[in-house]
Amino acid sequence: MESNQVQGSQIQGREQPSVGRTRRGFTLVELLVVIAIIGILVALLLPAVQSAREAARRMQCSNNCKQIGLAIHNYHDTYKALPMAWYLDITPRPFNGESWAMSILPFLEQQPLYDRYDHSVLAADQLSPANVAVIQTPLSVFVCPSAPGGVNRAYTFDANPANLPFTATDVAPSDYIATTGVLGAFANIAYNGNAGGSRGGALKVIGPFGGNQGSRLADIIDGTTNTFLIGERTGGNQVWTKSEVHTQATAALIGLEGGGWGDLLNGEHWLGGTLQSGLPWPPQDGPCAINCTSARGYGFHSFHPGGAQFVMGDASVQFMSTTVDPLAIAGRITTQKGEILPD
Repeated sequence: MESNQVQGSQIQGREQPSVGRTRRGFTLVELLVVIAIIGILVALLLPAVQSAREAARRMQCSNNCKQIGLAIHNYHDTYKALPMAWYLDITPRPFNGESWAMSILPFLEQQPLYDRYDHSVLAADQLSPANVAVIQTPLSVFVCPSAPGGVNRAYTFDANPANLPFTATDVAPSDYIATTGVLGAFANIAYNGNAGGSRGGALKVIGPFGGNQGSRLADIIDGTTNTFLIGERTGGNQVWTKSEVHTQATAALIGLEGGGWGDLLNGEHWLGGTLQSGLPWPPQDGPCAINCTSARGYGFHSFHPGGAQFVMGDASVQFMSTTVDPLAIAGRITTQKGEILPD
């Protein structure tokens, strides 16, 4: 009896489950609100993440430019002259020629690659397959990380439109090009119709189509801090207008674009500018020099928002805005005109 009373009191002392109590979860409305909040946060954070990534890519691109500038200076210290923008020697045959990028390979820690190249013959499919293999080697120092396609994108075209053995039909890309001069509508706009005097850049051309001697840093009387050597221009297999592929220009100009580091024409970039709206077809000179097109001779081009980077004569790197005055670009390309440069 006593035992039953004890058990009864224990049962009575236990906590009895409450009647009607249910476990409550999230309602559909609450879930939708949470999802909406997460979506808003992602939308707010994504531009910041993209901006941080572009900042890192631009810094790497700037580092590439700095390495190129130092390599050009080391070349100058060794040979007492700047490298040729490009040269072509047609006598005696076979054709022989190189661009500025090939010349500075030993100063970019690429001596073995330079030594593999036969400097007595042009790198062209018809003349030297071994040399073609060299200039098909992707080099990250010549590729801006912001440009689409990366270091392994090829500069490939069916055949040279001029039907001349200037280059191979498949070469590794370059997003940097020599600043060899200023001409056409852009020069007239920059100098207000008075573009007399030398309009050539710091890196010269030697051969049947150009001058006959190189230049030194001492010849840059406008000052090395005010003079471009190399500028960004998206290379590879496509011609861009703004940030879109220009299909007509790509089809018509690709063999003449100089879009590879081993291509002779990567050293030929007399700037004529183009329209602010981009490259028209047929191409037309104009006041825009930066980020309107990547077509050789019509503009510098990058995928950095707001401008492009340039290697200066003192091996520093400057970022130039897309809205900069044309004279500020023309005056930094030429070396002996003594312009008072606007910002």
